[in-house]
Amino acid sequence: MKRKTERVLAALMAATMLAGCGATSKTEKTEEIPAEAQETALSDSADESSDGPVEISYATFMVGSHASAEAETEVINAFNEQYEGKIKVVVEELPSDDAYVDKMKVLAASKSLPDVLIGKNGIRELAIENGQATDIKPYLDEDAEWMKYVGEGAASYNTTEDGKIYSISNQRQLIGYFYNKEMFDAVGITPAKTWDEFMENNKKLKDAGYTPLSLMTGENCWTTNLLLGAYVGTDGDEGNKFMNTFYPESYNTDSMVNGLEMIKTCLTDYSTPDAVGAIYANAANSFEQGQTAMIPNGPWMCPDFTDETKSLPGFGDKVGVALYPGDGLFTQYEVGYILCTEGKSDAEKAAALEFLKFKTGAYAQSVFLEKAGVLPLTENVALSDEYKAANPLLVDLIEQSANAKYTFGNFDNQAYSSVMDEFAVSYPELVYGEISAADMAQNLTDAIAKNK
Repeated sequence: MKRKTERVLAALMAATMLAGCGATSKTEKTEEIPAEAQETALSDSADESSDGPVEISYATFMVGSHASAEAETEVINAFNEQYEGKIKVVVEELPSDDAYVDKMKVLAASKSLPDVLIGKNGIRELAIENGQATDIKPYLDEDAEWMKYVGEGAASYNTTEDGKIYSISNQRQLIGYFYNKEMFDAVGITPAKTWDEFMENNKKLKDAGYTPLSLMTGENCWTTNLLLGAYVGTDGDEGNKFMNTFYPESYNTDSMVNGLEMIKTCLTDYSTPDAVGAIYANAANSFEQGQTAMIPNGPWMCPDFTDETKSLPGFGDKVGVALYPGDGLFTQYEVGYILCTEGKSDAEKAAALEFLKFKTGAYAQSVFLEKAGVLPLTENVALSDEYKAANPLLVDLIEQSANAKYTFGNFDNQAYSSVMDEFAVSYPELVYGEISAADMAQNLTDAIAKNK
């Protein structure tokens, strides 16, 4: 079977390379794979599956109102159309990040994860532990065309200490925060250069009748943890080192405790009444409906600002983007997609690999750029002049990124899943005075052991 597997994979990779040569930076109809190469690859799969297309499983949380839902649907449909009769992606849709992570953890415990999925919040590590995850590095090494669009940065970011790669992203992240220029102008403030000035701006906004911040402690505490991470990441060399460390051994640092004190004040005095327990959709809606002045978030949110089904009419003209105080910026790659096909048939392995390549290749990166506002992995998928003209906020953020003094990752990518769960448990206790900031830092540290 080893020889058969190699033949199937080699043929499919050859098909991918031929397809990739015609990729462009614009979202167009999926590139056609030459019939001869496609037939060679997929007829081998058919030897093992004569009852129709090879079916592979895929789970996603990018559905409904998610900022990437439209791009996700387009990429999956394009793949199924291109491989009709050969490969079919069977999708399980989960309604939120929480639902997705919870379901994948359950499936990991029974070694029944989907063939392809995003390995966020510790799911990748669980897949490695249970033996389902496949080392992707050999396939990257063998496929120069795929690697061209993945790039050394994304590959290096997800390389383990023993030189293996268990996940690949399809986007690069630059994350600052968005602000309502009308509200800032009305109060006479500009984006803060220091954290003291940031808190002063919050007070001025509140005193003028505005709610300063869109924060939330439900799900993965996304916007709140971005603000916390930015504070820690700009707190000198030690804080910055902490926010660039994968799976730190302790959260009992001065930067974390001081940052949590600031977050407590922000949640208590400067955010919406529903911030404690709110999910991302609540925080996003508050900003897009002109109810708050700032939201920490990435450029994938930009398309929402001009979508009148999500934002107020003309809202896009009111939004500015800024680095965090201290000239801080989240710059990183996502954990990305993992391949869980160990123990599967040769045909399933080959088909899942082909979908992984498609999902992280030039076409998918172009779609996610244009439909979801996320940056591609390399300059080989370029931002067209038309795209730049239509997306000034993203261009502004890219230009500001050159002036970032501190860059760092976020908790979602760098903390154990048990720690992420603890954030959501401890924030309400912190806000309601049941624990101190130091207690919460200890709770996060204690949570590390739950992942071991």
